[in-house]
Amino acid sequence: MHIFKLPDLGEGLPEAEIVEWFIKPGDVVTADQLMVSMETAKAIVEIPCPESATVIKLYGESGDIIHTGDPLVEFLEEGVVAPPKTEQAVKPKVSTSVVGELNTSDVKLKETAQSVSSNSIGVKATPAVRALAHRYNIDLGVVTPSGPHSTITAADVERVVKIFADVGELVSLKGVRRSMAKAMSQAHAEVVPVTLHDDANITAWFKQGDITVRLIRAMALACEAEPTLNAWYDSHAIGRRIIKSMHLGLAVDTKDGLFVPVIRDAQRYSADEMRDKINTLKELVSQRKIAADDLRGNTITLSNFGSMVGKYANPIVMPPTVAILGTGRLFQQLAYAKSDDGTGCVIEHTLLPLSLTFDHRSITGGEAARFLAVLMTDLALDN
Repeated sequence: MHIFKLPDLGEGLPEAEIVEWFIKPGDVVTADQLMVSMETAKAIVEIPCPESATVIKLYGESGDIIHTGDPLVEFLEEGVVAPPKTEQAVKPKVSTSVVGELNTSDVKLKETAQSVSSNSIGVKATPAVRALAHRYNIDLGVVTPSGPHSTITAADVERVVKIFADVGELVSLKGVRRSMAKAMSQAHAEVVPVTLHDDANITAWFKQGDITVRLIRAMALACEAEPTLNAWYDSHAIGRRIIKSMHLGLAVDTKDGLFVPVIRDAQRYSADEMRDKINTLKELVSQRKIAADDLRGNTITLSNFGSMVGKYANPIVMPPTVAILGTGRLFQQLAYAKSDDGTGCVIEHTLLPLSLTFDHRSITGGEAARFLAVLMTDLALDN
């Protein structure tokens, strides 16, 4: 017998979800035959059979999450005959109770509420109530106690059971969304975020220009002027690495969750090259064929949420980066201006809302403000 364990899929991720099996127990497979497709937080990976053998057992079904290094498939080596199944003698059950008649009593036992469990600190409930919660798969940590001394009663558990039945079944987050949930928790726990909001006047070019490409150009110039925003922060060493090249993370929304493909050395691209690069990355993301290396290593991030709705936001900085720029929905605003002959007139400006979030552990307010000022100045130019 040989057990094949889930290998490191080359992305440094600790787990993967089974999408589809292409083999079943009893199949005779050959080396490199497609065995299973697994979804990680980055991509869907197809794993081939490691050898020619007979499949004995599959460790998991579609939708199950397998950790790296855990058993995935059990094989019988080629040429080895499986031992015939034999009926095992039924062993009599050995009783550990006292021999003889078990007497009963009408005396009621009073249970004492037990507090502090491994998964619900401070929760007080009797063993019977805990058993009831276990039967219905209810986490006592989410139950509001109504009993004396903040003890959870059976009625409290039954109330939560009814509430959960009304709202529907819990759906576990998997794949990209599971990774996103963990990443957001890390960001909330570590980063000290501050957000600056302002509006860039893009009247001079927006009708003929490519907003995303122009934003990336402006960010590159701003990073050159204020390189502290193009950096990684190390919370353990309490230090930062200021990075010369701008490796831009471009947030892309999909039905599977949020992806952030990376455009390396983004400051070197021409406008046409940048548009081609963006289109290529979005296509790879939509097909879930983007390489893992193209989803990590960004030094600063751009999120264009305004293509859908919303003017301003508080974008989330993902460690180890220290800054993210969010752009909102365009809007028009009337402004007073003087014409060449000295008379006044009212003109319409097209404005692009900007939301710059930075990690205040690494960046000062002045540095962030200067970065945003350089960015807005470039966006106002007509070329």
